[in-house]
This record gives sequence, structure tokens and C-alpha cells, in this order.
Amino acid sequence: MLTPQETDRLFAVLKNMRADGKSIIIITHKLHEVLSISDRVSILRKGEYAGTVDTDMATESSLTELMVGKKVELNIECPEPVNRHLRLNVHNLSVTNAEGVRVLDSISFEAFSGEILGIAGISGNGQKELLEAIAGLQHVDAGSSVVYYPDDDRDSTAEQLIGKTPKDIRDMGVHLSFVPEDRLGMGLVGSMSMVDNMMLKSYTSGHSPFADRKAPRHLAEEIKDSLGVVTPSINTPVSRLSGGNVQKVLVGREIADAPSVLMTAYAVRGLDIHTSYTIYHLLNEQKQKGVAIIYVGEDLDVLVDLCDRILVLCDGKNNGIVEGRKTSKEELGLLMTSLQENHGGTDR
Repeated sequence: MLTPQETDRLFAVLKNMRADGKSIIIITHKLHEVLSISDRVSILRKGEYAGTVDTDMATESSLTELMVGKKVELNIECPEPVNRHLRLNVHNLSVTNAEGVRVLDSISFEAFSGEILGIAGISGNGQKELLEAIAGLQHVDAGSSVVYYPDDDRDSTAEQLIGKTPKDIRDMGVHLSFVPEDRLGMGLVGSMSMVDNMMLKSYTSGHSPFADRKAPRHLAEEIKDSLGVVTPSINTPVSRLSGGNVQKVLVGREIADAPSVLMTAYAVRGLDIHTSYTIYHLLNEQKQKGVAIIYVGEDLDVLVDLCDRILVLCDGKNNGIVEGRKTSKEELGLLMTSLQENHGGTDR
């Protein structure tokens, strides 16, 4: 992922190359980049050539229609939070990796129900470790704290998540769903079917020694239909699916688990634009149901349009928290690459 400033410099180089007589082919899923730099656009849909248009005659909507095969609304809603209350209090969260490098350095922030908190940062600045530490999948340094509040009352019984395994967290009654960056290595079992991967979330809840496959099968069919998962069968091993379809299975399963906290790392990576907007809509539905959502994304335009607040990571530190409705991708780009003196997460 490049910041807006880095993208501008790259495009300036490409335009100079074009002026020098070079032929340039650029592949990108960001339509505003296509429109800003290309002369012609060729569209592929499901592996087939769908046509070529002159860029000056195209719009984001017309390109999307060619990509998807039908009209798609390209509006990301960002409703104001309702009944917002504290759900997670992360304090002084630090992680040191196996090489002795501190990849997260004293991160503090709050996540609220009915809100989408975005996480921005250049890849490798601690996003992965941050979500995994909250989910109980990452060893953390002494002094780190992640406190979960089960209801509206800040003075109610709070639960410390640090030191707990994912199973411990679930047994405590904390419904935490996590879409990790590593789809098949951590999110799903590649050799198992959609049905069996659905069952991974429910097989311990029955009272019989035999696993109930009826509900997981129904859920697999529902996700296949609602998100348009392309698969020969819901019994096909998910490792045989394309990366985008694997992502649909994972996101669909985690959202269907009725979480109180939903964490997603690059939830729309590899997805077509129609499915991406379906995911954004699903996240907003969860937000309006009172779920606290932590959204790690690489598209700054989407972060600004979708998120209520955005925490910016730079060099493993909290470089500030900005309001999505008041910031710009240029401000985010500067915060991602230039560490502020008084970093620490105050809203601006």
C-alpha cells in the first residue's frame, strides 16, 4: 500500500515514461486511479474480456457495470453511531517479536459499540500484531491491557483479555469475531469444505457426541448465495477456491456469528467491487446492531468514507486518532509516514 503522496510520485514517473514513448500496462482495483492515469481501460469479468473504453468517456459507475455485469451503487454509508458505549479499552499494548523488535509500542485506544474504528498504516506497522493480541493469538509485553466491557455500564464487571486464549475468551461469554490477514493459514482450514469450516465455530456447543452438520450446512448455503461464492459445491475443499472466494467464506462466517466485537484485517482484499460494497454494507449493518468494529484497511478512500474514527499506526506507535468525517486521505498519508512528537491517540 502506498500513501497518497507516494502514489502521486509513482504516477508522475509513469506519466514521464508515457511521454518518453513507453507503453505502460497498469492493473489496479482502485477505479479513481484508473481514471486519473490511463488513456484506455480494458475490463475483465470472470476471466473473460468484457471490452475496452477510452478513459475520458468512462466513469467509476460505467466501469463497475462492465466489471460486474449490472449497475452497482458505489456509495458507502457512514451513519452516525447510536447508543455508543465503551466495549474495549486497550491500554499500553506492546508486542516484541521473536527477533527482539518491538512491533507495537504502548498502543492505547478505546473501541465503542455501534462504531467502526479504522486502523490505517503502511503494511508491517503492527496492524497484524494488534488484532492478534486482542484476539488472544499473540504474546504481549508486561503491562499490556485489553479490557472488555460486556454491557452499557462502564462500572460493570469488566473482563481482562490479556493472558487468555481464544477459547478462554469465548468461554467468558465474549463474542469476538476475527477476520485475519492470513485467510487459509489462520482463518480457515484449506482441506475442509465450506460446511466443515462453518462447523469449526459451533462443534463444541452441542450436547451430543455427534457433530450437528445441519446448521453449518444451512449457513454455508446462505453465505454462498448472499455473497456469490463461486464453488462447485459447498463440500469442495476451500483451498480449491480462488482467493476472493475464500475471503467471502471467511468474512461471511465471522459476521454470521453474531459478535459483540468484530475485527477485520483487509476484509475486501481480492474481492470484486460489487462484493466489496456488499461487505461494507454488512459491516454497517453490524454497526447499527451495536457491534464494535475494528477495521484494518489499505484503501484510504474507503477508510475515510466508512469509519467513524481512524487510528493511525506509524513505526508501531499510535500516531493519532482522527475523525473519519473530518479527515482526508492526504492527512492520513502524512500521519502514516511521519511520526508526531505527541503521538498517543487523542482524537482530533
